[in-house]
Amino acid sequence: MIVTYSLNKIFLLLFLLACSDLPAQINLNENKTVKDEALSNFIEGKSAELKGDYTTSIQFYNYALKYDKSPGIYSAISNAYYNLGKYQDALLQINNALILDSNETDYLDQKAKIYFTLNKLDKASEIYEKILDVDSNYIFALFALARIYQELKQPSKAIVIYEKITDKVGFDFEILKRMYDIYYNFKDYDNCIKVLEYALQLDPYNTLYLEQLAALYAKQNRNEDAKKIFEKLYAVNPGNKNIQTELAKIYFKNNEAKKGFEEFEKISGKGNLSYEDKLQIGELYFALISQDNSATAIAKNIFIYLNNLYPEKWQPYMYLGQLDLNNKDNAAAEINFNKAREFADTTIEAYVQIGLSYFSLGKNDVAKSIFEKGLEKYNDDFRLFYFYGITLQRAGSEDKSIEFFEKALKLSPNDISVLSTLAMAYHSQHKYRESDETYEKALMIDPNNILILNNYAYDLSVRDEDLKKAKKMSEITVEKEPMNPSYLDTYGWIFYMLGNYDSAKVYIEKAVSINGSSAVLLEHLGDVYFALKDDLNAKKYWMKSLELNPNNDTIKEKLRKIE
Repeated sequence: MIVTYSLNKIFLLLFLLACSDLPAQINLNENKTVKDEALSNFIEGKSAELKGDYTTSIQFYNYALKYDKSPGIYSAISNAYYNLGKYQDALLQINNALILDSNETDYLDQKAKIYFTLNKLDKASEIYEKILDVDSNYIFALFALARIYQELKQPSKAIVIYEKITDKVGFDFEILKRMYDIYYNFKDYDNCIKVLEYALQLDPYNTLYLEQLAALYAKQNRNEDAKKIFEKLYAVNPGNKNIQTELAKIYFKNNEAKKGFEEFEKISGKGNLSYEDKLQIGELYFALISQDNSATAIAKNIFIYLNNLYPEKWQPYMYLGQLDLNNKDNAAAEINFNKAREFADTTIEAYVQIGLSYFSLGKNDVAKSIFEKGLEKYNDDFRLFYFYGITLQRAGSEDKSIEFFEKALKLSPNDISVLSTLAMAYHSQHKYRESDETYEKALMIDPNNILILNNYAYDLSVRDEDLKKAKKMSEITVEKEPMNPSYLDTYGWIFYMLGNYDSAKVYIEKAVSINGSSAVLLEHLGDVYFALKDDLNAKKYWMKSLELNPNNDTIKEKLRKIE
């Protein structure tokens, strides 16, 4: 038993020395008794630690400290406290170690680990930076620092560290994934492509990486590179509709519309696509332009192809005209729109769509003339009356617009858009009874329509009428869309009219925080502050409102009152 015990101690000592726990812990110049006592207690502490008995290990380490104040013993105590979850004690002990040896990377690493556990990431990052100043090849510190920078939402710093890691140890999938995510969030698609190309060197048949790479090639207009990958993927998996769709997009972008439609024929399983089918595909991409600018080239190539294939059809001319307007080529748009009207001589849709195209681009006079021409031919479609009324409204002829809204309503008595617009027009002309009746009719058709509820509530509030009813309607809109600044403003304004200025301030301030460029919201907030006898803030927000709407004489009068 005695022999076995001694051998175990010798083995443990050799193990500890090999692990570099004691190279500078014991002062060999002191007498044998002091050295043996320190070493003996340290070994007993390490033995207890290896068994998971950290409390006992700390006792023995503290005995060892009585004979030798070595940084390694302080570090061992710190580690034991860390394992017990006593992080402040652990921090105190590792600081003692660092006082004696400030550049020992193991001690610095221990301190960084404690800070990381305490979620003091800024302090942890500072220590890992110091470790790397001491030893730039300390790979673990590089990994830890990169992760911390990501946690701290400092991706630009993280990517620099990841690049250093790849320079030193090459690439692995985990590093590549993290680098890709950072580059992608920065919209640095060129570097995203490089990362995926490296990843494919490690795993050349990974279909997910291939799809991502092809999509990035397409985003960067490297259409031939994208096409090669998608064609390769399609050959392996011809039933994958996502790949077929992406391949079709590439064909359309490359002005290979015939091939693009052939892919859609395979996707749909319908065989030969009709003109209407092909038109719908073009309309689909046209609708995507507002979300994805790359859809512009796709839509344009499709409509040019359809225009050449079906020159007597009016819709391709119309869509090409709209694309011309988007591109600010008014002359080309006029030619295409005239062609559209020529081939759609008996089709009311051309007048509706072309008029709306001009209207949406702010060309109100042109839109008005298109709707007028449509009304000369057709007087049984409510849309022409409605949209013509809208152009009059935009031109400042609210009173004249009512006539056309009323005609539209006779043709389509349940159309919510017509009812809503007519109700607001009546209100602006002080025809309050007609306005309220129109709102009520709309709510009978759609009682939960939050646009109607908001507009009706607001109109009642500015008239200081039936505020309880207005508040009840407005509550519904704020519950359904709590971040809509218009609905918040209406709700706040009702509180203002009720004399509850504190609540008014809460909701209108929130509205302004979401949309600080609305002259109306800013004026309302100024009004609330004035009611709260805060002239300084009232003036501040009235001035901001006046900057956005310099012709507002009402605000000028309000400002004169507090000057």
